[in-house]
Amino acid sequence: MTLSLNTILLVLALIAFILAAIGFTWRKTEWISIGLALWSLYTILGHGLSSLSIGTILLILAFVAFVLAAVGWRYRKINLIAVGLALWMLSLIL
Repeated sequence: MTLSLNTILLVLALIAFILAAIGFTWRKTEWISIGLALWSLYTILGHGLSSLSIGTILLILAFVAFVLAAVGWRYRKINLIAVGLALWMLSLIL
């Protein structure tokens, strides 16, 4: 049985969500952000980068916001997880 890259991304996202749920911490790592970044990457790869629409660009920006939040980057009082989720929802609307 071979797993596709998309399946591996979803399994890794699930593991990250489980680690967040049980309260596992490691340095400044945000496990919820890691799970959301992997999930958004799964969605980006599912859309295909050959057709770069506004929705796909917004999804890529959401992925960047999740990665920045995952590594603990902060900018004043802006919550990067919320920014990423807002961009993702906007990509779904468009």
